[in-house]
Amino acid sequence: MGSKASLLLMFTGTLVFGAAGAMDAQDLVFLNATVIDGTGAAPRGNLTVVVRNGKIAEITTDSRAGAEVIDLNGRFVLPGLVDSHTHILSPEAAERALHSGVTTARVPGDRYLQGMGTRDLIRGGHVAGPELLCAGGIVRPVLGEFFISPFPEFGRYLNERLTGSENVSAVVRALLDRGADVIKVGASERAGLSTTEPRRQEFSQEEIEAAVREAAADGKFVAAHAHAEVGAEAAVRAGVRSIEHGTYMNDRTLELMKEKGTYLVPTLAIMSPLGDPETDSANDIALRIRTWHMQTALREVVRKAHEMGIPIAASTDGSYAEGSGSARVRVQHDMEELVSIGMTPMEAITAATWTGAQLLGVSERTGRIDVGFEADLIVLDRDPLEDFRVVYEPLVVVNNGDVVLNRYFPNPYDER
Repeated sequence: MGSKASLLLMFTGTLVFGAAGAMDAQDLVFLNATVIDGTGAAPRGNLTVVVRNGKIAEITTDSRAGAEVIDLNGRFVLPGLVDSHTHILSPEAAERALHSGVTTARVPGDRYLQGMGTRDLIRGGHVAGPELLCAGGIVRPVLGEFFISPFPEFGRYLNERLTGSENVSAVVRALLDRGADVIKVGASERAGLSTTEPRRQEFSQEEIEAAVREAAADGKFVAAHAHAEVGAEAAVRAGVRSIEHGTYMNDRTLELMKEKGTYLVPTLAIMSPLGDPETDSANDIALRIRTWHMQTALREVVRKAHEMGIPIAASTDGSYAEGSGSARVRVQHDMEELVSIGMTPMEAITAATWTGAQLLGVSERTGRIDVGFEADLIVLDRDPLEDFRVVYEPLVVVNNGDVVLNRYFPNPYDER
């Protein structure tokens, strides 16, 4: 498969790179593509994918000429990846995520509304990045300075705990009024601090129900951070859209998730040694020990959830930020972890595309390769169903019809 002059650098016409690194929008025709559409359907070969005005205009077996024709010579085209739980806060982190193949992401935490600011820069076309759906911060009993500084009306919670359904509703309303796309609540304490106890419940079912009602009135979903079994069960009963992590959930809560259609976002990669702190401080060693314990429990939960048919979405729980330990985690790591617990490669691809889009509520326009959908695409050099690790390095990334990354450099000795 392939020839010396086979791919993106062989474009004809004038392509201009802007300051953000993306090619100007154009009509594209991908010839001889092998399409994995993201839904779990078998790959289809020898297809022509036509992109027009940022959307997929046609998928056909006809060869076609167009303004820019790219002969893929059988290479694989997948939907752009969906990172369902990430902490992208800056434009440089957003661009790094985009270049790794992520074209849509949910940001369920924030610091001083930086993530929402980056989201708005992307939406305004000022910087390159995935489509971001942002929570603006996590609503939990201890809000913290990162949350309260942009919302000084809640200053009393610097010294008090946020409790009570009415008070929770007021904080959720403030986030929605500021433009939050999703609401995240704390159903259990964090795992990433040695001073917290992830098995301990935070908000009650009634308090989470208040958040769900407030969000639903604005057409938004609620995600629940939950390691503790009791907190996860309360959140599922309260009607949240997803459980983030779910480390200590038991079969009763998994059955309840199955019944209610609740999504699981387990963040397996960040809960593996890949997410361990890199220093040898006493605090970080304690966190490493916690990770080693929690990953065993979490993997068993995810294995059971998969066997039960609970929808599972891939994610990083990472920042993509320079200098951050979590920056080395990519959604592809989570996809590989999902394969290791029993998913097929196709199921892992679906977890990072169509399932993620459904979770985020954007599946009417992205997450799969179909006519009328946004042209969010990645090109892989080989068949990921045969060599799964090829997903780590897309050759080409297309975001809303813009070619934002080209890693393909023809090798003069490549006679494939």
